[in-house]
Amino acid sequence: MLILLKATEIKERQREIEKRGNGETGKRRILSFSDSPCRPFSDSALLFIHGWATDSWVWKNQVREFSKEYDVVNVDLPGHGGKDRWSEPTLQPAVKKVLQLRTPNSKLRTYVGIGWSLGASVLIATAARYPELFKGLVLIGATPCFVKRDNFPHAQPKSLVKGMLKDLKNDPKKTLARFYPLNFTDEEQGLREAEGFIKHYNSELQTPNSKLSSSLEALINMDLRDDIKNINIPTLVIHGDKDMVCPVSAGKYLAENIKGASLKNFKDTGHAPFLTMAKEFNKEVRRFLKTL
Repeated sequence: MLILLKATEIKERQREIEKRGNGETGKRRILSFSDSPCRPFSDSALLFIHGWATDSWVWKNQVREFSKEYDVVNVDLPGHGGKDRWSEPTLQPAVKKVLQLRTPNSKLRTYVGIGWSLGASVLIATAARYPELFKGLVLIGATPCFVKRDNFPHAQPKSLVKGMLKDLKNDPKKTLARFYPLNFTDEEQGLREAEGFIKHYNSELQTPNSKLSSSLEALINMDLRDDIKNINIPTLVIHGDKDMVCPVSAGKYLAENIKGASLKNFKDTGHAPFLTMAKEFNKEVRRFLKTL
């Protein structure tokens, strides 16, 4: 028989996580616990991690949907929507934040990590070193290398991303205004979900450019090709076949190099299928969760 968490326990866990440096979230809700008496996982939660230059708001549809029957943890990465800083040009500040979710006496022993773009990279880096934390992984719009490297052409030119970094430091508002539409195909940009995303982040994300530049530098420096060889966790890779941020071939590379991973491509879809194809995306994730 599954035992539901009491409201007092939830509040205590929230306070404990915040004390351990899990970041300030303002009015954003980090933890969302299901009221369902038939939760599929008694000791696990779905851990949602957003992409670069966004925050936990981006998962609002998935949190609303999946928290009906699953425990959900929805975090803001360092330097994104909170007061904590992305303190170095590596993924380590974000990995540290994920590790801080572990609290003494918690009933949640493992997570199903669901990460988008930068968030997926954080999950890969964490799972490669701490596999005991994860029951499964869902990697959306993911890549082991954000910029092209020797023997890895499935990425952005390094000069292009370095130019973006320079622009970000000089004029962050204008740079981000150019970036956000790139998450969608031209056709998707006319959809309500895409329009809402672009409008929201052009007006609502109040993050100093110094915080975002550190995480962008981390993406430039990132090379997770060795890490993925160490992952032996059930993994679903989801990618839009017209992704302009992380090419679909990068998703194929991940699926081919993570042991036992499966790949689901979304046709005529850009970098954010969980937004523009939310119903189909949620269906694929549910199908994967039932296999765990």
